[in-house]
Amino acid sequence: MKKGKILGVAIALILLAGAGFFLHLALGEQQDATASAENNAATPSVAETTQQQTEPQNQPQSEPQTQTPAATPAVEKKDIVLLDVPFVSQAPLAQWSNPLYQNACEEAAILMAHLWTIGAKPISANEATTELAVMSAFEDSNFGFFYDLSTPDTAELMQKYYNYDKITVKDNITAQDMINELQKGNVLIVPMNGQELNNPYYTAPGPAEHKILVKGYDFNTKEFITNDPGTRHGENYRYPEDVFFNAIREYPTGYKEPITSIEKMMMVVSK
Repeated sequence: MKKGKILGVAIALILLAGAGFFLHLALGEQQDATASAENNAATPSVAETTQQQTEPQNQPQSEPQTQTPAATPAVEKKDIVLLDVPFVSQAPLAQWSNPLYQNACEEAAILMAHLWTIGAKPISANEATTELAVMSAFEDSNFGFFYDLSTPDTAELMQKYYNYDKITVKDNITAQDMINELQKGNVLIVPMNGQELNNPYYTAPGPAEHKILVKGYDFNTKEFITNDPGTRHGENYRYPEDVFFNAIREYPTGYKEPITSIEKMMMVVSK
């Protein structure tokens, strides 16, 4: 009986030892698995390692690079300056033999400038004929004649007849002065020796005292663009800059008064 008890205790001890062994193995595997997971979490992947190598950590930020500002583009010069001025011939119905219309270049230039200032459309030949006659009668009553008007008197006629003040007269001008005024959006009325313009539409030799409205300039061709009332072909008529400027010549008020000097003048009309 004693031997049987001893044998039972031995077997129980063996079983407990085996259970402990297997429990130890299980705990060891669990610890290994936990350690492996921790190691995997602590060890970066190849992609992460590469990214860390290419992106430096905690590096001081470099000073921002100063970029040289782009050069300011030059102001682009327009190829052409051209104002919308209705055209009026000084003889709207081709009545060139009538002394009133033979000498109505100043009145026609004033009428064109007036139509431009009020933004009017072109008027008919009959309307223009009537307006030029009425203006000439006004001129005759205020100046004593209706033939040739100097540039200052042309400005005064427009100021009085149309009650318009945005007019200036400038002397000793250059071609560049004219271009500058056109670029400002102003129209010009200029005294000319028409015989130097070589306009094929003039009755030869051309008018020695003549007023022309200048409304534009072409920078490519170096031409002034005019409404020349001295011909029915005068709308947008172009003159080379040098030819036109050389022909500018002030003349006195009156009828074929002597011209003793060459003065470069212009009448500037603004809106």
